[in-house]
Amino acid sequence: MDKRTWLACLAIAWMAGTANACTVFKSTHDGRTYIGCNEDAWSINAQVRFAQGRNGEYGAIYFDHFNGHPLRQMGPQLGMNEAGLVFDGLTIQPHQVTPVPGRQQVRFDDLMPMLMRTCATVHEAAARMRTYDFSWLTRSMLFFADRHGDYLIVENDTMIMGHDPTYAVGNWRMGTCSDPATIPIPRLQAGRELLLSGSGASFEEAEQVLSIMTACRSKMGEGTLFSVLFDPQEAQAHLYFYHDFNQRVTFDLKEELAKGDRTVDMAMLFGARPEYERLRDYLTPFHQRWLWWAVAGVGALALLSGIWAFALMLIWIVTCIRSRRLISGLPWLSVGLASALTIGLSGTLLVHEGVFYMGLADATDRIMPGSAWSPLVLFACTAFIVRSAIRSPRHRRILWTIAATHGALLSGLVYWDLLIP
Repeated sequence: MDKRTWLACLAIAWMAGTANACTVFKSTHDGRTYIGCNEDAWSINAQVRFAQGRNGEYGAIYFDHFNGHPLRQMGPQLGMNEAGLVFDGLTIQPHQVTPVPGRQQVRFDDLMPMLMRTCATVHEAAARMRTYDFSWLTRSMLFFADRHGDYLIVENDTMIMGHDPTYAVGNWRMGTCSDPATIPIPRLQAGRELLLSGSGASFEEAEQVLSIMTACRSKMGEGTLFSVLFDPQEAQAHLYFYHDFNQRVTFDLKEELAKGDRTVDMAMLFGARPEYERLRDYLTPFHQRWLWWAVAGVGALALLSGIWAFALMLIWIVTCIRSRRLISGLPWLSVGLASALTIGLSGTLLVHEGVFYMGLADATDRIMPGSAWSPLVLFACTAFIVRSAIRSPRHRRILWTIAATHGALLSGLVYWDLLIP
């Protein structure tokens, strides 16, 4: 396997783990620029936000979302200001770099509004960003484009600026990419082919490029949560929801900002979307905070039961040595193994959103081989714990409690269709 193939396989494994694959492009013909952004997410609370400019600064439209996870917060994903500067943030392969001494780090949620308020072009944005340290962008890339057709990519160790007539990126570290045609993201390549063929000059063609670069997966039609086609010359943003291009909502930035600062629920702007409603009603720890804490509680109880089982195993070992005969310790081994599996599965469910839609095999097997079989092993261990609870009067109550703890997680795994690979 050559180096390029090995890197592609590694990146595919990484993308399977993240499962979010946003795409962005810009197309400039005869002085007219269109910028298209597809935002892939499983969020159920996307919103459109308008922020007026004050004291000579620019106002902007932002498209925000977050997924309800207690460790995350609502934040701008992409947007455009009155001057026609557009930004988007994309996840890419992780890469660590050394912080730049003497340079300040600025959080993404603070950086983007600051740049939108003060910069009209990518050149101005680049000049401003060169004064900051971006070593924290370990797994993210910033994309900018303006009304003149210039574009800018910012990674933690790279800045790329260009003025090509067309340009498209996905979840790929461009600082290490010598040939965009080799990026293994099919829908990105489909969009690139259209752009390279000369498409994208008109609004209708740009809309077609944007639509072909969306995602719609088999689980429940999830993939691209929303798409935005920016027309920076006209200061307009055309919004499409849940990869449905039969309906769009157009925002004229000047008119909208004149109405004042406000936030609008994105889903309410559109008609019925059965696929989105399935996503909205799907219970996951990333959509319902109570469920996140419930899964975390199951993991904590499993940790306590694991400690208890470990202590009993030590007692069992000492007893076997002193009595010089082998006494069955399978109940404690089962409790210990089940506890370890529940702790591992709970942790995966709390941090790995793709599992709920892609399954344990597709989402984690490349990182943790065999993980898709762990729910079945947990089921077998729990069944043995129930058997031990029935046969062991001495530890019956605690064994039933432990079995109920693992059973609660197994119930969730059945609901999420994760029990059987």
